[in-house]
Formats: sequence, structure tokens, C-alpha cells
Amino acid sequence: MERNYVSASQVQATGYTMIGLSSAVVIARFSLIFWKLRSLQVEDGCIMLSWACFLAMSIAYIIVTPVVYKIDAYTDGEIGPWATMLSDALFMIKVFFANTMLLWGSLWSVKLYFLFLYRRLLQDLPGEMKWWYAVLCFCIVTFIGAIVSNFTSCQSMHAWFTVGQCSVSPACVDTDSCEGECSTHRDAVAEIASLYYSFAVDAISDIMIMVLPLRLVVSLHLPLGQKISVAAVFALGTICVIMAVVRVIQIGTRANNDSTPSSSWLAFWGMIEAGIAVIVGCLPAFAIIYRRTKNPHRYRSSYVGMSSSVYVPQEDVALSELATRGENSGTRETGLKAFNTTPELPMELSGEE
Repeated sequence: MERNYVSASQVQATGYTMIGLSSAVVIARFSLIFWKLRSLQVEDGCIMLSWACFLAMSIAYIIVTPVVYKIDAYTDGEIGPWATMLSDALFMIKVFFANTMLLWGSLWSVKLYFLFLYRRLLQDLPGEMKWWYAVLCFCIVTFIGAIVSNFTSCQSMHAWFTVGQCSVSPACVDTDSCEGECSTHRDAVAEIASLYYSFAVDAISDIMIMVLPLRLVVSLHLPLGQKISVAAVFALGTICVIMAVVRVIQIGTRANNDSTPSSSWLAFWGMIEAGIAVIVGCLPAFAIIYRRTKNPHRYRSSYVGMSSSVYVPQEDVALSELATRGENSGTRETGLKAFNTTPELPMELSGEE
């Protein structure tokens, strides 16, 4: 029998809160884009996809929460059967099946956001793109694996969407009968395995993405304080890793080999993790506000060989340009070529007017 570690009102309040917070941050992020009159990039689409998956998941959880607790009350003998009990139970099963994939869709979309953001920094650095493609392939393959694990966490698709034929009378005491036919020991083990698999690949892919720009940060010709601030932007994925660890501990430690995770507990932590992931994905865009506040003035460039009429934002030199010059130190001509051919630094990191 499942246990509810939070009340229905707490689950719904969490959903409303995370929807409000994430939506406010996303709207503020895209307001910055329109304020800058910047065209939309691939990574902007990734953030929108992540937010859309999160909204769909959270709204579905909010709608289905009363059904979850009503069915739990019935299985505990607190209330009697009702006319739409079986259809309500089937609706609950479908919601949780779909929401599992929506959760992963939201989390993996944020990964793609960071990958495409870093791509514009790494594409001119020798040998870096092969690692970028390797991480991209890893994310795609593991996402497919997570989807497959959701489909195979029940003995068959028929069993997934079949509600136990419980007689609608007080004599029905089978506590699994309104939860579907995925109630065997094999199914419980498969669901727990899917939980830990998705956690493992989620955390590993986040770490891989954070490591990608490490060589670039080390190569920067900047004071230590500025280098640390740049590294902090690249390390935002740490927050996602921490939330993934907290979620899997909270869910996994409350389930054993013979029981599936609590439905309400899955909904509660799923909304928290996905909502925070969306917010984390938006945070780099707000670095520009900090940079403008701290360094409102520009200064004339002092780089050798550059026209005296060229202005560069203070402390906002293109990261890929610096890294390329570090690679080719001593070759003035190559350094200038790197400066002239380096693509525009993403708004989230450049802070350029």
C-alpha cells in the first residue's frame, strides 16, 4: 500500500508555487531578449520546450491530485466506492505514465539549452567540438533509454492501462485492485530501476555538460575573481544535480523492493525538480543585468594591432577569442584572425550593449 507523505493541499500548493516562480523567471528572461532586440536562438527554443513540459506536467498533477487521495482513501477503507471509480483510476494511471516522460522532457531540454549555449563558445576552439558532439549523443541516447525504461517498467502495455476489476462494493478489499495490474514484484523492481537509471544518467549528463567549457575557463586571460564568476555561470548545472539527488533519495528510500514509489510523493518532488531546472536554465540570461550594474562604462581597447576606434565592453571580452589567443600565443596574426572570426558571444555571457 502506498503512503502519502504530504497532503493533497500541499501537493497542489507546491504545483501552483513552482508554476508561478518558473513562469515569472521565464517571462523575465524573454523580456530581456525583446529588450535587447536579439533574435531567438536554438537555446531559447529549448527553454520554451522545458517550460512547456513542466507546465503540462504540473497542471496534470494538480488536476489528478484529488483523484489520487480519493482512491487512497477508498483502499484504506475510509470511504466507499463511487460510480466513476474505475475511470478515475485509469485517468490517474495515464497521467502518471505521461508525466514521467514530461519530467524527463523538461530536464533534458535544459541540458540541450546549455549544450547549444556552449556550442557557440567552443566551435572555434581546436578539438573541442568532438567532445560537444559526444555529450550531445550521450544525452540523446540516455533520454531514449529513460523513455524505454518507462514503457518496460510494467509487464506489458496492456497491464499498464488496465485497472483491476474491483467490484464496486465494500467487500472489495484488494488494495491494488484500483491501481492497475502493474502490481507484481517484477513491476515494483522495474519501476525502482527506472527511477535510479533516470537519476544516474541525469546527474552524469549534467556533470559532463559542466565539464565541457572547463578548458575554456582555464585558458581565460582574466583576473581570478572574473574567472570565478564565469566558472559560476558554467557550474549552474550543479543545482540540477543536487535536486536530482534530493529527489531520488526522498522517493527511493521510501520504497522497497515490493512496493512502488508513492504517487503523491512522485508528483511533489517531480514538480519541484522540473521547476527548479527551468529556473536554472534561465539564470545565465540575468548575468547581463549584473554586468551592466557593476560595469556601466566601456573602455577603449588596448589590444595590440586593433584599431583605436574599436570599443570593447569592460570585462566582457569574448571568451572563445581569449582561449584561441591563448592557444596561439606569440602569433599576433593568428590572434587577430581569431578575434575577427569569433562568432558573437551569447547574450547570457557577453553583456554587450
